[in-house]
Amino acid sequence: MGEDGPDAEQIHFAVSRGNTLSEWDMLAGGDPVLRSSVGTGGIRDPFILRLRDGERFVILATDLKVHGIGHFRTAQEHGSTALLVWESSDLVTWDGPRRVEVMAPERAGNVWAPEAIWSEEAQTYAVYWASNLYEEGVAERRNADSYNRMMIATTDDFVTFSEPRVWIDVRRAAGYGTIDSTVVRHGGAYHRFTKDERPDVMHVFHEISPDLFRITTEAVGSAWDLVAERIGSDHVTHGEGPIVVPANTDDRWFLLLDWPPYGGGTGYVLLETDDLGSGRWTRTTQSLPPRFRHGSVIPITDAERQRLLADHPPAVEPAAS
Repeated sequence: MGEDGPDAEQIHFAVSRGNTLSEWDMLAGGDPVLRSSVGTGGIRDPFILRLRDGERFVILATDLKVHGIGHFRTAQEHGSTALLVWESSDLVTWDGPRRVEVMAPERAGNVWAPEAIWSEEAQTYAVYWASNLYEEGVAERRNADSYNRMMIATTDDFVTFSEPRVWIDVRRAAGYGTIDSTVVRHGGAYHRFTKDERPDVMHVFHEISPDLFRITTEAVGSAWDLVAERIGSDHVTHGEGPIVVPANTDDRWFLLLDWPPYGGGTGYVLLETDDLGSGRWTRTTQSLPPRFRHGSVIPITDAERQRLLADHPPAVEPAAS
């Protein structure tokens, strides 16, 4: 939920009012449901995943607190290089957080916006995030000397991870690369949505590949097929932290774009398409809770919804499903 208060950089839950992404109720009266007392004490960019067994859930998040600091530069030079991980079997009781160091501090300056997806081909989970990389032994780091690459690793249990590899390595300008990738599998291919950090762009691009682990080291679209750039630029001045999720009731897909305050926005805007591969998105009406920012969405059952409402009563009475 951004960095505009001491409770903002913790994890907040909300449930939709039925099969919609346009109307939500904040749980726990709008207070954080999960807090961190490890690492930096802050939680950003939470991503929730239902595991393959359908019964267990994992949350991955960035170990970062910006409130009271006011900028992200230091975090990209000497920030946390660990993931925050929680696990649950019911969405209510969570074990964690635990910090998992996935990047060597002497190599990287940060680990941001981790997400995960099951790879059918590799029969394991692929986990990806953004890191600035630095030469070992450099006494003074400057963000302008590096840029965010998207890194990727694999894990079977979210405890032990493989050695990370560079996944997207495209320098967009001094100090700027790519961040905030999210991936969905559809029609036998992987669809990847990533934020382009070039200062005159600052929008999301969409690529497709049959190979999740294909590495991009030249230009955007050089390894994965480029579908669209500057998605949502006719609606927002900046777009980041994309969430891509299918509708529960028809063939539509939804895209939530985080329009950050530094770009003149107040949080997520909602777009939709009836053809994921087209690159064409239209803005739809919405009633999102204020300050919704870089998070994630998963479908849940009515039983799971009722359990969440019972354990974390909402700030307002929920509308009938």
